[in-house]
Amino acid sequence: MPRLSNVVANERAHLESLECPTFENTAFVSPRPLKDCRVALVSSAGLMQRKGKNISGSSAQYQSFDRSIRDRDLLINHVSVNFDRSGYSEDVNTVFPRELLNELADDGVIAGVSDPHYSFMGATAPEKMREYVDQLATELKENSINTVCLLPV
Repeated sequence: MPRLSNVVANERAHLESLECPTFENTAFVSPRPLKDCRVALVSSAGLMQRKGKNISGSSAQYQSFDRSIRDRDLLINHVSVNFDRSGYSEDVNTVFPRELLNELADDGVIAGVSDPHYSFMGATAPEKMREYVDQLATELKENSINTVCLLPV
């Protein structure tokens, strides 16, 4: 998720001119006000620590990354000919925007930020992930996280 100020001028102008869509159907639950949200990031980039356990392309498990892990020590293990890593190599926030989420918490826009955040391997068949998704949901609830930002890669 790059900062709009870092986007090339003509693309920024295009993005700023787009209308926000309206939808006939609404969410099946009423969303919390942002100021009440404690947010966790869940990515499908197959992130791993530089010196950590490598997850394979078919793994259904997730990994967690606490605040102490520096962005430069996170690697993308997601391999696909359809996946361009150049944005990530320039700014980890394009795939895992911990810094930006922390800014929202610091500014009082959201109530808080999860520690840790999480990553699955996006190349895994969703039906194989059920056990781990349920496990993560339990962990999030136990840590009073009430909002998840899903980051499909």
